[in-house]
Formats: sequence, structure tokens, C-alpha cells
Amino acid sequence: MLRYIIVAGSLLSAVQVLPQLSQGGEPSDRGRSIPEAEMPSARLLPELTPDDWEQAPEVPGQRYGIQRSVTVDVLVEGVWSTGDAGERRCLFLLRSPGAVMISVQFDRFHLPDGGRVFLQDAARTTFIGGFTQANARKGGLATGVVPGDAALIEYQPPANDPEAPAELRIGSITHGSVDLFHLQGTTGRDIDPGYQSSACQTNVSCPAASGWQQQKRSVALFLRPDGGACTGALVNNTAQNGIPYFLAAKHCYQTNEDQWVFYFNYDSPSCVGNTGPTAQTLTGAVVAASKDAGDLLLMRLNDTPPESYDVYYAGWSRSTAAPTSGAMIHHPLMDVKKINFFSATATSTVPVGSIQCWRTLWTNGVTEGGSSGAPLFDQNKRIVGTVFDGSQTCVNSTTAPTDHAKLNQNWDGTSAETRLRDWLDPSNTVTTLNGFDPVGALPPVLGARVNLRVMLEGAFVPASNNMRSTLREAGLVPLSEPYTALGYVHAAGGGGETTTPAVLSVSGSNAIVDWVVVELRSASDPGIVVASRSALVRSSGFVVDVDGTSTVEFPAVPWGNYHVAVRHRNHFGILSADPHVLGGVVLTRNAINGSWVLTGGSDATKTIGSTRCLLAGDVNRDGTLKYTGNGNDRDPVLVRVGGVVPTASGNGYFAEDVNMDGVVRYTGGSNDRDPILVNIGGTVPTATRSDHIP
Repeated sequence: MLRYIIVAGSLLSAVQVLPQLSQGGEPSDRGRSIPEAEMPSARLLPELTPDDWEQAPEVPGQRYGIQRSVTVDVLVEGVWSTGDAGERRCLFLLRSPGAVMISVQFDRFHLPDGGRVFLQDAARTTFIGGFTQANARKGGLATGVVPGDAALIEYQPPANDPEAPAELRIGSITHGSVDLFHLQGTTGRDIDPGYQSSACQTNVSCPAASGWQQQKRSVALFLRPDGGACTGALVNNTAQNGIPYFLAAKHCYQTNEDQWVFYFNYDSPSCVGNTGPTAQTLTGAVVAASKDAGDLLLMRLNDTPPESYDVYYAGWSRSTAAPTSGAMIHHPLMDVKKINFFSATATSTVPVGSIQCWRTLWTNGVTEGGSSGAPLFDQNKRIVGTVFDGSQTCVNSTTAPTDHAKLNQNWDGTSAETRLRDWLDPSNTVTTLNGFDPVGALPPVLGARVNLRVMLEGAFVPASNNMRSTLREAGLVPLSEPYTALGYVHAAGGGGETTTPAVLSVSGSNAIVDWVVVELRSASDPGIVVASRSALVRSSGFVVDVDGTSTVEFPAVPWGNYHVAVRHRNHFGILSADPHVLGGVVLTRNAINGSWVLTGGSDATKTIGSTRCLLAGDVNRDGTLKYTGNGNDRDPVLVRVGGVVPTASGNGYFAEDVNMDGVVRYTGGSNDRDPILVNIGGTVPTATRSDHIP
């Protein structure tokens, strides 16, 4: 009888836990097996054929598996049950025949506070999680791998609100064909790649690598959901503040970086070993800078490696002088970390197109699939390049070269998005930088700046593609920000900003239109406002600080990843769909031409001609446009003009002045009632429209 899946069995003496920034907790009945006949609602995928492998997208280097599309609404298709203590859970089993390990990519991952998700192998001897909303990225989540051909997903709703709304949908899995997980009891040595790299490789635990023990801690293996893998390294910046910049190779890049899983300290504990621990993982990153012409890929990890990972941020050199000796640290064929040495001065070469490389000949070891992106260290143990190409065997290892894209050629570029200097040395003042060990690290560097452009529909003039500054011309724009008085609660020291009469006297495209609020929100939960600041918006749409010219600065905010929002007192606000990297350089985003990707997409703004504008009419600032019913935005307009005579008007700086002309009107030309009706559809007065800001 399948009643709530409470199964008797022997608890294993030890259950492997493979952490991935776990938020705590554990699966129900941990370690107890479920007879196959009593498995919960399951999905059995068809067996893979040779055609499936041939048709799979090509990946650079060695493939460890294949990504398979599958759509599963776990909370609908899974089996819900109740435990003896009244706790609720939902279980779903997904099996891919022939897999030796499986990872899962959720394309919808929205959990309430207290909700947790776990991923287990079918035998329930290994699990990862719990994952909470704090683990989500771009509304989804990619997991690490569990061994075997099946993944058992368990959702635990919050105990105090088991019916709280949640979304948990699988979009794909990675069917692992190579045995990256080879569980060996409780030894902690739980990976065996199934195939090892070449016999002439040297483990980083060998005596020959004794002088490189700091540098090895910067290097990590990352697995992509398509079954590809590469190597990269954490790099230091001149602030020496532990921002998790990760240097890799552009030819390893795919547009699913939020689903990459980074494995730190995947090292053999001995010189002759070929397995290592995989407990120290992080998921996801955003691109800071990339360039095909230099095989450049600089990522910023979504999470800073915790202190327990004991990572190191490698130093670098952008010198044009050739390195005279050094080493490469890498994960060839996804094996445990290896080290190669070179003792002859590297030479310059351009093997393909315009990619300038350092060419080396190894005295030991070889370059293999999975080595791509690995750091090349010079004689001073600073990174000078990343692996671009090269392949040797143990027979020709000392005569067949490896090419490394030069760090110095990627230092400069046309913008911050195509060069390294803005991220590693914003002041562009040093040529070399030593590594940084975060143990006893300095406090984080503070200060983030944003350069934003928005248009307010109420003040927008299509003929000029600018906004009118009627409120300023009438002397109605206040010298002090109005939002605190309206009940808005600022965060992190924001609020109380003031400007000067001189700023408000400027006319033309630099004329001030009104006050707005700029918010920085949590990268993991955009519903949380980390910092806010009142600012001014010009006729041209540029959002500026209170001096009327400077970009908006958050001086007390640590460098990091943040969603960015702009809000106005009677317009819908806008919110970036993805977190942005803030710190070191000014973040520039333009909302009027659609280049800034917003939560809600095109529905987040209103397009007038070719210009996207913030929607007008949210008079009561509740995030919903309503023309009738309780809490509507129309009635306050009537109340503002007296509440009795609809043809009356009122002059002043009021939220009910939807079109921002300094006069509140309920009827007649340029009234402030009609825009509300138009923005909910224009025909059905009971319709509503909501913004996209949580």
C-alpha cells in the first residue's frame, strides 16, 4: 500500500552529503531505500541512441555527458505525502537509463520562505541541498550531480504554511556518461572520472608542486549542463577585497552560465591518487568581460566562496615581457588537479586570427580536453595567460607546444565589457599584482555608481523625444526629495537628499523633470531592497545625483551583484531582470531603447513611437493600475480637485498630476483621469494592470 511513502528499512551507517551552498535541512527518511515498486510518480526517459550523441551540440574538449530536455512540473506530477509528525513533502523520480550520474536544471524555481528542495540518488544514499529561494538564479536553479541513472527530487514546503504558492519545474537534465562520482564509503574521496588523464600528468599534491600550494587553491573545474567542462581560476583585483572574479576561456562559453557548477579543491590528497573530494561547489556566474579576439572570459561568480573553501585569488601580470619559466594548473579530462611546468622562455605566436598567445613547451605533463581556460603562471607565480589550444601525448609532451591567450592583450578594449582593466585595476595604474589570501581579509570595498536613463510617460513629448520640465518651470519641484514624506522607507542611509535652486534653474535637455528613487536589490531575492537613494531625472532621461550632473552613487554599498530598480511617485517602476555587477566601474543602462533587460520584458514599459517609457497613473503607489473599485487610481484625482465639481482643477506638486503638467484635472483636455483608463486597456474600466516589481 502506497500511503505517504513511509518505508521501513535499515538506515545506512553513513549517508554521503554533497554540499552546494546548502541552506540546511535534510530529506525525509534520509538513507532509507524505497522499493522500486513503491517509487513515487516517475518519469522514465527513453534510452539514448548513437544518433542522440551525434546530434548533440559540439562541445570543446572531452564530453562527460549530454543535456536532455524534459519538462516536469514537480509539484503537479509528484506524489504529495504526510509524515508521522504531520510534515508535508512532494517526491518525484526522474530516470535516464544508462546514466552514471545526473544533474537537474530547474527553469522555474520560486519557493516561499521556509520551502526547501533536495536532490537524491535513487538509493537515497547521497543528497544535495537543501536549496531555498536564496539559491535561485534568473528564476531557476542548476544542481550539482548525484550518482546513478535517477534523481529523486523532494520538495518540503514551509511547516507553518504548507499550502504557500511555489513553482518547481524541471527544464532539462544532464545525463552523465562518465563516472565522475564513484562513492567510496565515508572516505570523502568520491570522484573517479572513469577515465583518467594521461599517466605522465603530475598531481598538485606531489613534491614538485610544493611551491605552488597557494596558487592551486585559485583553480577550479566547472561543468556545463551540456556535458562540457573547462578549467579557470579566481583572480585578484587591486582593491584586494575578494570579489569572485573568475578567469577562463571564451571558447568554453555558452549562454547558460547561471547553470555552471564550479568545483573547488578537487585535488587528490596524495601524489599518486586519482580521486578527490567534490563537496566545495558553487553554482552560476555572470559575464563581466568577454572578447572572441582574445579568447577572453572574465566571470563574476554568483556567490563568494565561503571561508571553509580556503580559496586563493591569484595574482597577475600584464607585462609584455615573455615569462621565462612557470607552470600551468589544470583539470585535464576533468581529472583531479594537475600541474605542468615550463623552463624555457615562452615565445609569442598568433595561432588563429588575432589571438595573441604565449607558447610554451612542457617539461612534464600534457594539455588535454578540460584544460581549456587554465591559468598560465609566470616565474613570479602570477597569471599571464589562459590555455587556448594545444594537445600532447606522453610521447611528444616536451616537443608539442601549448598556446595561452595573453592576459596583456585583453587588458584594453573598446568598453568595460571587452577588457580586464575595469575589473582588475579600475584606476589602470599597476602592471603586476600579487595574489590575495582572504584569510584575515580587509573589509569589503564600498561604493557603487549607476548611470541610468529612463523616460516618464506623463512628461514625455514624442516630438522632441524628451520630457517636458513643466513642474520645474512652475517652481513646483521641491528642493528636498518627496518620497520619505509619501511613506517610502529608504534603505542603507538613503532618504533626505536635497538639491539647490541652481540645479533647478538649468533648462534644455539637462533640465530637471522630477525626483525618482534608485534601488539596489538583492541578487538572490529581488524583493529585498539593499540600498536606495533619491535622485533627479533630466529632460533627456538621464538619472543624476542631486548636483544635477553626477552619476548616482551608493557610497556605503559593498561591491557586489545587485538588481537595479528605478521608481517614481506616480509611475510604475522598472527592475532589471538579472543582477548587475556593481563596483569599480559605473554601471550604464538605458531603459528607453529596450537594451536594458527588465523583469516583465516589454510589458514593464510602454512604447511610444520608438521610446519605452515608465507607465503613468499609479497615483496611490500600490503597484496596480485600477480605474474602478476599491483602491483605484481615478478617485484620488477627483478628490484632489475638490471631490464635487469634476470640472474643477488644482495646481501644485501632486501625485494625482499624472501627466506632470502642474495642474490636476478630472475632465477636459489634458486631464489626469484618462491616462489611467488608457493604460489598463482603454475599454474595460474594471480591468487592471500590475507592475513587475516584487
